[in-house]
Order: sequence, then structure tokens, then C-alpha cells
Amino acid sequence: MVRSRDWVESTFGRFSWREHPTRRGAIEILGEWQRRNIVSIAPSFEVRSGRGRPLSVIYCHRLIAPALSRVLGDLAARCLGHLLNTFDGCFVPRHMGWDPRRRLSRHAWGIAVDVNARLFPYGSPARQDERLVAAFARQGFTWGGDWRTPDPMHFEVFDLAQPARPLEVLVDGERVVSGFLHEGRAVAPVREIGEALGARVEARMAEGEIEIHTPTGGHLR
Repeated sequence: MVRSRDWVESTFGRFSWREHPTRRGAIEILGEWQRRNIVSIAPSFEVRSGRGRPLSVIYCHRLIAPALSRVLGDLAARCLGHLLNTFDGCFVPRHMGWDPRRRLSRHAWGIAVDVNARLFPYGSPARQDERLVAAFARQGFTWGGDWRTPDPMHFEVFDLAQPARPLEVLVDGERVVSGFLHEGRAVAPVREIGEALGARVEARMAEGEIEIHTPTGGHLR
């Protein structure tokens, strides 16, 4: 199941773009769309990139941020975080397959997720753990492993049952970061807010802690 390009653009917005000058298959998004729509969320457990580096934040479209947060929270609550061996990208402005002759990837909108890419490459018949697939499916994601040409690393949003509202965070009247409002809660990147206040932010995902070191030498957890 894949949504049409018209649905994607009417739901997540249209943007102008141009080819990236140095990265084949990548694009540059023009105008204000990225600033207004791309937000960051913090994983609820330690997540590593395809290069093995810890990821303190994941960038995605603001409308899917609640659903993606719930997927990660569900995996953590069920002690299934180990099923996410690597997180290989969500918001990545590019063409499909990094081929400039093809259409834009859903990653360009930040509404698709690639996980465990080396274990489950494009075209492979290998299947991700059903518990991982189910965690995404419960939050409205469809899985590429069931496509005619399988893409088992790939999940993308198919249904937005609980849309989020945009949130702008200002410090002394100056906008510093975007977030979202969902179910009465405000969600925004702690690191960017802390740094705007002159603080140093340390994320320790394995311990479930974020520590903010204030300019006066104190700290908050």
C-alpha cells in the first residue's frame, strides 16, 4: 500500500527544489517549507546510525513525529529496541534510489523511515522481525517488504489518525526551533532550546536521561 503523490503533497505540503550541486541524487529544498515542517525527536532508547554512531535526535515531518515517537516508545516498552539495529534515515532530501532520473523519494518529505538497511537491502526477500513490522503498522506505517520489488528496510506513513499541530518556540521574542503539539503536550528539541539559552545539553539515551548544564554552573535533569 502506497499513497499517491497528490495525497503526499496535499497532506505534507508542496515545496520547490533544485538538484544538489555536489551530491548526485540529492536535492536542496527551497523556501520556508523545511523550517516550518521538519522537526526533531529524541529516541527513547539508544539508536545508532548505519555508520554505528549514536543518534541523539531523528529529523522527520512534524505530522508524523507523534506516530514515530510512539513506535519507538512501543519498542522500548516491550523491550524490543534491539530489533532496531540501525536507523538509516528519515528526512533525507533526495530522489528515489539516489537516481536524479527518478521521482522524489518520500524521504524528501520526512515521512519514510529506513531501518536495518545493511541486513535488509532493497530488493532482498529477507523479512524484518514481525514484531518490528507490527510496531510500525500500529502507528499507521506501511512496510516496503510486501511490495512487488521488496524494500524491507523501508517504512512509510500511510495513515495519519492523530495529526499534530505545529509549534514555534521563541526565546526573548526570537524563534529558535519548531516542534509540535499533540494530545495536550508540547514536544520540541531540548538541545536547540538549551543552546539558545546558553546551556550545554548532554543526552544519555541508554540511561534515559537528558542533562542540561546551565551557564551559571548548575544543572537540570
